[in-house]
Amino acid sequence: MVKAPAVVIKLDSITGLQSARILSGYGIPVIGIVDDPSHFCSRTNCCEEILAGSTTDDALLETLSDIAGRRGICALFPCSDESVRVLSRNRESLRERFRFVLPDEHVIDLFMNKINFYKFARDKGFTIPSTFFPARREDIDEIAGKMNPPYIVKPAEKTRRWIELFQKKVLKLGSIGELDRVFDACLDAAGDIIVQERIEGDDSRLYSCIFYYNSGCEQYITFTSRKLRQWRIEDGDACLAEECRDDEVLKQTIELIGSVKFRGLGSLEFKRDGTSGRYYMIEPNIGRPVTRIGLVEKAGVPILYAMYRDALGMSLPSDVMQRHTGVKWISIINDVLSAIAYYRKKQLTVREWLESLRGVKAFAVFSLRDPLPFIFQPFNYLRNYLGRPEPGPDERSHGGR
Repeated sequence: MVKAPAVVIKLDSITGLQSARILSGYGIPVIGIVDDPSHFCSRTNCCEEILAGSTTDDALLETLSDIAGRRGICALFPCSDESVRVLSRNRESLRERFRFVLPDEHVIDLFMNKINFYKFARDKGFTIPSTFFPARREDIDEIAGKMNPPYIVKPAEKTRRWIELFQKKVLKLGSIGELDRVFDACLDAAGDIIVQERIEGDDSRLYSCIFYYNSGCEQYITFTSRKLRQWRIEDGDACLAEECRDDEVLKQTIELIGSVKFRGLGSLEFKRDGTSGRYYMIEPNIGRPVTRIGLVEKAGVPILYAMYRDALGMSLPSDVMQRHTGVKWISIINDVLSAIAYYRKKQLTVREWLESLRGVKAFAVFSLRDPLPFIFQPFNYLRNYLGRPEPGPDERSHGGR
């Protein structure tokens, strides 16, 4: 029986690369769509086709139409927030030739917009960091009177302009004066912004529950893990993570997701305060895999395969329980960069770094069967470093990165 192809949208990302490898491992034909054909993840050998085209706007529909005309019914796997948005906006027309499992549009709006999400979580009684939604300069005075620095500033929704200007997902500002200096630039880059208190604790205090709710909105898979390091440090994606058991993270995730009619893939991140031990809900990712999706698969939980079968109306795999064996996952080059940064801050020794690598069984980019992405990764990073723009206002105020 010929299997329907899986289309991995935004293959040119570590998340997309892992997703393609996982699906290919089940004998599923994989087609990748990339924004950047020269990206190291675009060098993978696990795709039957790799097509170049925008994944962030409605131009994606033209690429999908071409695929459908040649390959028939396909299952869609968006691997970025932008591609989730495109599929969601066009879900009715896409359903004729594609199969996918996404939350309803209003649920996507609720969880992808951080202002909507934090207000929703707070109203439901969940613990979030002290949070403000400043829209005018007058709001800075209120923040100064009610919250002590450092301040975490983030866009309500990720924008290309924000990344171009600041070169990072969130800003960490050490004083109200710094917030005042970058305030206008932040509003210009994002439209709506959020200012939060920083929860004490290092990267290993960041816990997540990755979950899958089937097309009937029934809880089907949950998987808890934690970051050990991330890149960029303090505000990036996981580069070393491990499977773990955390009943509080699981409980709060099920309670929150159970309060809406949810279907599809997602994750919810928490930070456990280094002083009080209290859990704070940090942010969700929905409709797509997260960077450490390879950890879930290596731990024996076939979450993407379940999504593939569910999308195509097939029976779901039965063996999906997390076994809590402590599997570790690593993105090698990113972890080296993270370790160097922490070493320079005198927060990590070489011995501690080597000890932290014990038990690693899953790899984000490295693969003997698919070696080119790992080989080309450092060259891509060097190219991006040499070609990056001047730092934004926050980098200048903090002396660069």
